[in-house]
Amino acid sequence: MNTTQRLASLIKNQFRVILVGPPGTAKTARIRAAAASLGWRFFYGIDGRTADLMDRLDAAGAVVPDTAAGVARSLPLQALKDILDCDVPAVWFVDEIGRAPVDVQGALCSTIDRLRAAGSPVVVVAATNRPQDKAGVTSLSEQLRSRFDVAFSIATPDVVDAKASTGAVYLTDWAGEVNGWCDFAADAGFAPAVVAWHRSTGGADLYTWKPSNDPAVRMADYRAWDTVNRLVRAGITDVDSVAAVIGRGPAVKFTAFLALADQLPTPQQVWADPLGAKVPESMSAQFFVSSVLASVANEKSAWSFIRYVERLPRHLTAFAVRDIHRRLGAKLAKVPEWNGWFAANAELFR
Repeated sequence: MNTTQRLASLIKNQFRVILVGPPGTAKTARIRAAAASLGWRFFYGIDGRTADLMDRLDAAGAVVPDTAAGVARSLPLQALKDILDCDVPAVWFVDEIGRAPVDVQGALCSTIDRLRAAGSPVVVVAATNRPQDKAGVTSLSEQLRSRFDVAFSIATPDVVDAKASTGAVYLTDWAGEVNGWCDFAADAGFAPAVVAWHRSTGGADLYTWKPSNDPAVRMADYRAWDTVNRLVRAGITDVDSVAAVIGRGPAVKFTAFLALADQLPTPQQVWADPLGAKVPESMSAQFFVSSVLASVANEKSAWSFIRYVERLPRHLTAFAVRDIHRRLGAKLAKVPEWNGWFAANAELFR
């Protein structure tokens, strides 16, 4: 079960989840993906505002007198009313919850209780950084924390063992994070070089973020690699431009990796002669070529693709075939050679 499936399973069963982790670890993207996989409606904050940008009226409504009844009532503003009145399965994602003012945290508690008391199909999910991340988090009130059923932390490279006795429970360990990010990036159409780089290095430079007070310091995180991907797609691959996104050290290594492109056969050469086209000698270049081919192959070239990547180490064959299968899916079922090969090599995908 991958992280999207795990979150979707919890949300589908009405568990309120909170994700905890440092900036740039794709907390929001994970919740969006889980909601999308369920086909549920998605509310982001209140009218697009995160918890730190809300005020008490946003989160609880205005208190107005009901003179006829002799009481005061809470009248929700329209954006909150849309959430409270929603009658279809939906996720209400409250981001930056640990930075919310105390009165907003209290108002959120009351609103969550109203949803629960009404039997609403809206599931509240939240995310926050940690106090040590220097991201403006002071504390999450115990009152609000207790409204969430499940809390997962996001693993980073410093987490050697996701079962370590730190008090935190992780969605997956760091190796699972790297594999999940690479699958996401391949499916999202990232430049093959970006995916290949992280697969070949085990994600050594995928997340190097550490808190800093210096705004000139650049460090790699998931958001930064999205920017690097856009640079590569735009043909901007000089060291300084990349370093301005992820820092000098990772940039030097990544741009050196890009230079391996000269060692690769072109897709046209592979399709024409899959058994004779050059196989690069270095493992890094083999990662590179397998990612490139998986990103451009189609059902017409699928059999040539298979015959070539079978000449690579077995784990690279598995990565490449998984990538093309996720991208083309049912189209490959029209290729008899693919069906036969897939059946004979099913153990690669278990």
